[in-house]
Amino acid sequence: MFLYFFMKIKKEREASAERHQRFEDAADAKHGAPDLEELVHTLPLPLAASDRMTRGLRHGSKNKRPKPSRKRMLLNVGYVLLMLGIICFAIYQVGQHITVGLNTLRTQEILDEAYVRLELYVFRDEQILVSEGSDTYLYAVPDGGRVGVGQSLGTAYAVGDEQLAADLQTKLNAYGERIELLKSLGGLGTPADARDAAEAADRNYIGLLDAVERGDLSAVGGYADGMQDSLGRYDILTGATGETSQAALERERAALTAGLPVVSSMATERSGYFYYTCDGYESIFDHGSALDLTPESFFELTEQTAAAIPLGTVGKMVYNPTWYAAAYVSMSDEALEVFQQGYQHGTTYTMRVVGEADAELDMTIVRLVPDENGALLVFRSQDMPAGFDFPRSFTAETVSLQVSGYRIPTESIVTLHSHKTGEDVKGVYVLVGNVVEFRKINIRVARDGYVIANTYEDMKAYLDSLSEEERAALSADGWSYLHLNDNIITSGNEIYEGKVIG
Repeated sequence: MFLYFFMKIKKEREASAERHQRFEDAADAKHGAPDLEELVHTLPLPLAASDRMTRGLRHGSKNKRPKPSRKRMLLNVGYVLLMLGIICFAIYQVGQHITVGLNTLRTQEILDEAYVRLELYVFRDEQILVSEGSDTYLYAVPDGGRVGVGQSLGTAYAVGDEQLAADLQTKLNAYGERIELLKSLGGLGTPADARDAAEAADRNYIGLLDAVERGDLSAVGGYADGMQDSLGRYDILTGATGETSQAALERERAALTAGLPVVSSMATERSGYFYYTCDGYESIFDHGSALDLTPESFFELTEQTAAAIPLGTVGKMVYNPTWYAAAYVSMSDEALEVFQQGYQHGTTYTMRVVGEADAELDMTIVRLVPDENGALLVFRSQDMPAGFDFPRSFTAETVSLQVSGYRIPTESIVTLHSHKTGEDVKGVYVLVGNVVEFRKINIRVARDGYVIANTYEDMKAYLDSLSEEERAALSADGWSYLHLNDNIITSGNEIYEGKVIG
């Protein structure tokens, strides 16, 4: 509206200036005083209007239009300023109820889990097996497989060339994995088996991406190996590697060792679990010493150098199914308090091996030895999952705390001062219809970037358990607690209680 009047006044002023210019041009043409009657006829007016102006000039100055008074001019200026003020006030009021970039999040109840990590060192009842003069082995049992007394472990051969022996061993082991896979499936496998292998590869891939995003390089290698193994299984089951008949694969494998000199037929004198590889720590991390460890002796073990692996080493036997794992936790680590409580109750924890998507171990805490800087923890387990090669040390994580409640982003939390109680109250702004309201929260636990708050039902039950006087004191501020499905305002400009969002 204001712009319309402004443009109208501007056009009238331009027309007036144009008429004035024509008046002066006519006067200059006669080089003297202008004849007003003649000049009137030069104006762009209707004929009747020109005649009326000419007659008015003839009657003298008594018919001239009077000049506006100073008072009238001031009134007009005041009117324009008033209109401008009204327009600015209206714009300000509208702006107060328009919030740019308003974002909300519906309140949901979740079960939040906190994890603690441990670097575990393994103690097992291990013995290295040696076949002197051999360098290549055709195994008759899978890696990590259980064997009985006197059962054949395979055949030891002598190739004589270190590189040729290593290449041949790689091929033999690859054939062995494919054969064992087909044995476990009872034949060629089914589409469901291939689908399971593909899903395992997907889990490892997702774990790998998460590890990279967290910067957890210790887990990347494990997930990459797991993905490669799963894809290998998938290729075997779908025939991508060629022959999928177990008998045919066994014939091809036997052809690789045909003509090689046999050193020995390997067998075991005791039952247990047979593993293809050794690390040189078998005699250092002694199974029998695990329950006598102290923080000092534990650190001495971890600082030792691995022993040399003898020539002709076939693999190793693990005789006792019970094994131990030890870890040191510093005083500042939140895991220490968790395991101190667990030790008092003999708690069994489900440990997820970092870098192994499907490897979980049930481990019971059996020993806790404190010192001035933290404590040594010792766990016992009998879990020996297939496919887990039991490295000397590995990283595992377990749930340390489970908390249920409302998950609230940290940036949404505000503190308001209650004029009724004189106290500061933590809470969040919520959008009810188009009106901003404040809701109180009671924080149970703080996490990185969010908190877990008690539910409305939790707080109601708590208030009901109090005396009437205590309940009245907590409710004196007049604000209610956050409800399930409330729309929490997570971001927005100029947010305050009572604001109307237009």
